[in-house]
Amino acid sequence: MKHLFIINPKARRIQGRVDELEGEIQNHFSGRSHVEFAIHKTQWKRDASGYVLSQVSGAREITRVYVLGGDGLLFEVINGVVGLPNAQIAWYPLGGDNSLISAFGGKNSLRFFRSIKRLSLSPVVTIDTIRAGHHYAVIHALIGGEAEALRQGEVLADKFRMLPRSACYMAMGLGQNLLKNSAQSFRLEGEDLEYEGELISILITNAPAYAEGLRPAPGASINDGYLDLFMIKPIPRIKLAAVIADYERGRYHKWPAYISRYRRKKVRISSRSTMTIILDGEFFYNTSIEFEVFPRSLDFVCPWGVSPGPEESR
Repeated sequence: MKHLFIINPKARRIQGRVDELEGEIQNHFSGRSHVEFAIHKTQWKRDASGYVLSQVSGAREITRVYVLGGDGLLFEVINGVVGLPNAQIAWYPLGGDNSLISAFGGKNSLRFFRSIKRLSLSPVVTIDTIRAGHHYAVIHALIGGEAEALRQGEVLADKFRMLPRSACYMAMGLGQNLLKNSAQSFRLEGEDLEYEGELISILITNAPAYAEGLRPAPGASINDGYLDLFMIKPIPRIKLAAVIADYERGRYHKWPAYISRYRRKKVRISSRSTMTIILDGEFFYNTSIEFEVFPRSLDFVCPWGVSPGPEESR
């Protein structure tokens, strides 16, 4: 087995730790001359996708690709190897919110993932991915006003780096979008689901949580062969705080007039105006896109002491 480590040295939470991470890798493989390993530092956006594809595609041996970073770098790497039978993904979570950890027991599991030794010796589980147009996500897709709020929050956070990112998202999300009920007209079609009307947000998720710790789907599973779909309609301002608070904690069922949840394998979403779309933290724009679960399409290292499943199921 070949071991390939991917690091984005420009990532905010990686800066200043690159030497430390390289040292942990070198120390683990020291004296094991029979084991092949390499470290690649990304140089530009999407560099990781092309690089891992060039290293894994066509090779006979198994390559375990280690992602030392957050959701964005994980997205890049997965889009380079998804579906390849000789690729395994090992994740060393170093992002801002590390949403995927919610599918493996929650934040208490982080310490198991943050060990090169444990990741190199642990087995894999096969998980689902989300096919979104020509891309793949493993955590979630977010469409509409909430996605636009997060985009504006990113701009604000980059401009005022001393502010917590969560505060920037909250300011743009509530102040600029949800309080204004920035609804957009959508059409959703697929598997006895047909809807046309205004929504302020659409969430398609493979995991219980996303963004800054929002947990609307406590029962979502990373390997059940289904996507969890949430549709949020415009909410009266007087009820907004209560509805959003319950939604963020998975109590969406208290507000059926405003929040609908479905479990589907495929759905097409379209709009006459451009949609802001987030796939695992990466932004895209389109007027139509189809989402489909790609069952058991990724071999993912599950460290000893951890098993797939949301925290609430334990």
